[in-house]
Amino acid sequence: MQVLKVFNNNVVLGRDERGVEHVLFGRGLGFKVTAGATVDESRVERRFGPSGTGGVDRIAALVNEIPPEDIDLTGRIVELARGRLGPHITDHILLPLADHLSFALRRAAEGAGEIEYPLRWEVQYLYPAEVQVARAALDLVAQERGVRLPEVEAVPLALHLVNAQFDTSDISTTAQMTQTLHRTLDIIREEYGVEIDEGSVEVARFVTHLRYLFLREQQGRKLRETPAELHAALQSARPREYTSAGRIGTLLADQYGWAISTDEILYLALHVSRLVDAATAAAPDGADR
Repeated sequence: MQVLKVFNNNVVLGRDERGVEHVLFGRGLGFKVTAGATVDESRVERRFGPSGTGGVDRIAALVNEIPPEDIDLTGRIVELARGRLGPHITDHILLPLADHLSFALRRAAEGAGEIEYPLRWEVQYLYPAEVQVARAALDLVAQERGVRLPEVEAVPLALHLVNAQFDTSDISTTAQMTQTLHRTLDIIREEYGVEIDEGSVEVARFVTHLRYLFLREQQGRKLRETPAELHAALQSARPREYTSAGRIGTLLADQYGWAISTDEILYLALHVSRLVDAATAAAPDGADR
């Protein structure tokens, strides 16, 4: 790999044999190095390729602003998350996650008050696996730094982990998705007058389906076409649930401009049916369906 630009003693811009540019971080990596030199691979500790974080100058500026020890700690958090959540937790989230973690540690050092995150309760109920890993990350920070960050910091950490599914550094999109997921549950509550156990298996499956629906729409993929008779059978057997699924489809279409297919409506209706059945069974006197 060849050095294209030296940002400082620890950060350089390199280009690999395929012509792809990477921001490289390593202690002393850029010391007395000039453009055109060969990168000393033995000094490279982290490499950041093209991503949603921004251009190479923006990435280099971020790397330069974050203390090296915070980048190292975040790297261990990413490895922890990958081990527990799966391979979709890539190093693409390392830099935005390190930026947030470094900011939180600075606030703690300055004795700043706790931040109140508006999606605190929604995130805890909708993404329990990511929240659990985020809390483990807070434990790791406490162990490594002797600093116990506020428990509420599990919320933004979890959102970054959810973001990894969509391969983007912009958590505002994930925050909007979180609000939409919560609204879909409200539609079911309003339609059937039932209480929904947000910690139930049915809710977890429903939220997982919706997350993959978001991913499919982002990637331009569609569900495999299902037979028309299956649609007709479900619509006849569970007309209210099918209508509720249509309301959810309309919400998604209005909010994101998506054309929600009838196949998506079918699977949404199946999940609505499971949610309603579970909520009705759990109700003391049953619910009016």
